[in-house]
Amino acid sequence: MNWAWRFGIIVLSGVPAIIGGGITYGLTENWAAVIVWEAIVFCLLVAVLLKGGKAGSSHHKVAVH
Repeated sequence: MNWAWRFGIIVLSGVPAIIGGGITYGLTENWAAVIVWEAIVFCLLVAVLLKGGKAGSSHHKVAVH
């Protein structure tokens, strides 16, 4: 798996973590709810990183001669 892809996914997941955390705190004014939101985003991030494009079909890969 490409390290650049992993880094990109980590950076990309930062957006919903920060924005969602702010929205969650704005709606609930409760830090526990923010921690739950961050845990959900973290679990989704780990799931995406572990799966890591393994489900992609082989016809999308470039053949090197």
